Amino acid sequence: MAELDTHDLLRLAEAAARTGGDALMRSFRALSGGEVQKKGQADYVSKADMEAERAIADVLARDRNGFGFLGEETGLSEGRRPEMWVVDPLDGTSNFVWGMPYFAVSIALCDQEGEILGVVFDPVRNEIFSAIRGGGAWLNGARAAPLAEKPPAEAMVSISMPVPGQLKIIGRDAFLQGLQTVMDGSAGIRRLGSAALDLANVGAGRLDGFFEDGLSYYDLAAGKLFALESGACVSNGKGGPAHQGAVFAGQIVIHDWLVETFIGT
Repeated sequence: MAELDTHDLLRLAEAAARTGGDALMRSFRALSGGEVQKKGQADYVSKADMEAERAIADVLARDRNGFGFLGEETGLSEGRRPEMWVVDPLDGTSNFVWGMPYFAVSIALCDQEGEILGVVFDPVRNEIFSAIRGGGAWLNGARAAPLAEKPPAEAMVSISMPVPGQLKIIGRDAFLQGLQTVMDGSAGIRRLGSAALDLANVGAGRLDGFFEDGLSYYDLAAGKLFALESGACVSNGKGGPAHQGAVFAGQIVIHDWLVETFIGT
């Protein structure tokens, strides 16, 4: 089986992410500008999601390696090779619906070992977070800066406020107790609404830690790789890699503090 040119594939993924992001921004401007009636918003967002995923798939199809494709909207399409594109065309759907400009396109190429490469694109800020396994991470084409080491008291942390049924790794009471500990022991908590962007921003040093439960793989794959290649620790909280469900991220001191706070040692 031919060896992959990961840098060429990364450029393709970046082009696909930008194409999907352009489609999202056209829809977002119409939605936030009041051009869509309230009663039709859900259908409109579903259509925007699907259009972005199709636009992404069309760009990725330029590659002739025969990879599979797993999209949040269109599901799984098997390929000739074991590698697979894993795509979330709109991570941060609720933000998108409410006109909050914090959402992203997430694209990762994955194999049985995990993520080969990943791209998170923020179309609002025109920022692209890119990473190659074992090759490093880039923000807008520049190498990601090393992460600063901070104690919990100086850390800004993103923690998702779960909807009913979202918590899997811990119960509601344990979550609320952990949340209180982080409130008291950190520089602040944010709930931003896009796991892909939150993980990317951990890697970029804008957030010091992240915890969310109940995630799907397409939510986290690309952002996880960017954070890892930037020097962050990312895990499922039980000593294994984050694949779905719970995700903890941050430089190792903050990561370990969050894990201990929410699920113990």
